[in-house]
Amino acid sequence: MSSDLVLTKDQNNFTEQQMAALQALGVENAGQGDLMLFLNQAQRTGLDPFSKQIYMIGRRTKVNDQWVTKQTIQVGIDGFRLIARRAADASHERYSAPDILWCDPKGGWHDAWIWDQPPVAAKATIVRGEGQFSAVALYREYVGTRFDKTTGKQVPNSMWSSKPALMLGKCAEALALRKAFPMELSGLYTADEMSQADNMQTVPATVVEDQPVQPTQQMASKAQADAINGLLHECGVDSVDMAQYVFHAHTGLSGITSASQLSRIDAENLTASKDVLKQRTLQAIEEYRKQHQPEEAADEKKEA
Repeated sequence: MSSDLVLTKDQNNFTEQQMAALQALGVENAGQGDLMLFLNQAQRTGLDPFSKQIYMIGRRTKVNDQWVTKQTIQVGIDGFRLIARRAADASHERYSAPDILWCDPKGGWHDAWIWDQPPVAAKATIVRGEGQFSAVALYREYVGTRFDKTTGKQVPNSMWSSKPALMLGKCAEALALRKAFPMELSGLYTADEMSQADNMQTVPATVVEDQPVQPTQQMASKAQADAINGLLHECGVDSVDMAQYVFHAHTGLSGITSASQLSRIDAENLTASKDVLKQRTLQAIEEYRKQHQPEEAADEKKEA
């Protein structure tokens, strides 16, 4: 790799050469805030965006009847494992990942999936130090789909159709890894987990108004949203701009001003540890204020 593409810990923005490389890799329509968060995540995790160990994807989604592009920072499952291994080695902790278990429709768990139909769920457990962190991923919540013009319905895409057990197992492992390593993996998602984010119906242009596009993912519950919004308020989030920055830092999504706009999966990840959520919120607020100090100083000078 060229030395021009090597990230340093003290740089605050991508260089022109690095931006050109990112655009060649498909990073488009990303705002300055998105790029700064992407840089921060790459520096924090030690993953290389130019080798696609970590990458940012823009998705068109509807928020309050308006189409907006939300940037999501994603990492492959191998990247998650590498981050976990580095963190465990640095703290001299035990780290292991026992075998994945898959669940059949009757609730029985199996350490191998040999049937043609997909499992209804997968369970992964991560051992860190003296603790065990388990997570269950449900097939119906994570399956990636495509629109079948023949049937007019959503059907599993090629990967989820041919390798459902493998895909669901990786989703469960990512959830468990995020529970075990919240400081290192908070705000990061794997491409396998985000398959459901692209599950939108594609309908002919002539009937778009009659059949609006509807996302399939479940949204955060009122209790989840109230808990997250309340904690952010306690930490000092006092403006829409700051809220967008903080939610971007937590989830990698743009345009989020309230936890009620989060998916249930995002809300569960944020509320897994209140202490971690509070610590990362305070860190994001500090970063936000540092970036906006020059603007605030200029405004005060004009008023004077």
